[in-house]
Amino acid sequence: MTEKIFEIKGEFDEKGGKKPFSKKVKAKTASFATEKAICLFGSKNKIKRNKIFVQETKEVKADGKKEK
Repeated sequence: MTEKIFEIKGEFDEKGGKKPFSKKVKAKTASFATEKAICLFGSKNKIKRNKIFVQETKEVKADGKKEK
Protein backbone atom coordinates (compact mmCIF):
# COMPACT_ATOMS: atom_id res chain seq x y z
CA MET A 1 0.00 0.00 0.00
CA THR A 2 1.43 3.36 -0.98
CA GLU A 3 1.28 6.49 1.09
CA LYS A 4 -1.37 9.07 0.23
CA ILE A 5 -1.60 12.75 1.07
CA PHE A 6 -4.26 13.81 3.57
CA GLU A 7 -5.34 17.28 4.62
CA ILE A 8 -6.36 17.60 8.26
CA LYS A 9 -8.37 20.62 9.38
CA GLY A 10 -9.33 21.55 12.90
CA GLU A 11 -8.75 24.00 15.70
CA PHE A 12 -6.76 24.24 18.91
CA ASP A 13 -7.27 26.00 22.21
CA GLU A 14 -5.05 28.96 22.93
CA LYS A 15 -5.25 31.55 25.69
CA GLY A 16 -7.10 33.98 23.41
CA GLY A 17 -9.63 31.38 22.21
CA LYS A 18 -9.79 28.73 19.51
CA LYS A 19 -7.55 29.06 16.45
CA PRO A 20 -8.02 27.13 13.18
CA PHE A 21 -5.28 25.06 11.54
CA SER A 22 -4.76 23.02 8.38
CA LYS A 23 -1.96 20.51 7.83
CA LYS A 24 -1.07 18.14 4.98
CA VAL A 25 0.65 14.85 5.84
CA LYS A 26 1.60 11.63 4.08
CA ALA A 27 0.16 8.43 5.54
CA LYS A 28 -1.30 5.07 4.53
CA THR A 29 -4.74 5.61 6.09
CA ALA A 30 -6.86 8.51 7.29
CA SER A 31 -6.58 7.47 10.95
CA PHE A 32 -2.77 7.37 10.75
CA ALA A 33 -2.80 10.76 9.04
CA THR A 34 -4.92 12.25 11.82
CA GLU A 35 -2.63 10.84 14.51
CA LYS A 36 0.48 12.06 12.70
CA ALA A 37 -0.94 15.57 12.27
CA ILE A 38 -1.82 15.79 15.98
CA CYS A 39 1.67 14.64 16.96
CA LEU A 40 3.49 16.98 14.59
CA PHE A 41 1.31 20.00 15.25
CA GLY A 42 1.39 19.52 19.02
CA SER A 43 5.14 19.03 19.28
CA LYS A 44 5.98 21.96 17.00
CA ASN A 45 3.62 24.40 18.73
CA LYS A 46 3.94 23.08 22.31
CA ILE A 47 0.23 22.21 22.54
CA LYS A 48 -1.15 19.25 24.50
CA ARG A 49 -3.19 16.59 22.66
CA ASN A 50 -6.37 17.39 24.59
CA LYS A 51 -6.25 20.97 23.25
CA ILE A 52 -6.25 19.90 19.55
CA PHE A 53 -9.61 19.18 17.88
CA VAL A 54 -9.68 17.58 14.41
CA GLN A 55 -12.79 18.47 12.43
CA GLU A 56 -12.05 17.05 8.99
CA THR A 57 -9.67 14.58 7.36
CA LYS A 58 -9.73 14.25 3.58
CA GLU A 59 -7.51 12.72 0.97
CA VAL A 60 -6.06 15.08 -1.63
CA LYS A 61 -4.34 14.34 -4.91
CA ALA A 62 -0.61 14.96 -5.22
CA ASP A 63 -1.23 18.16 -7.21
CA GLY A 64 -3.45 19.59 -4.45
CA LYS A 65 -6.89 18.73 -5.82
CA LYS A 66 -9.46 16.77 -3.81
CA GLU A 67 -9.99 13.03 -4.44
CA LYS A 68 -13.52 11.91 -5.20
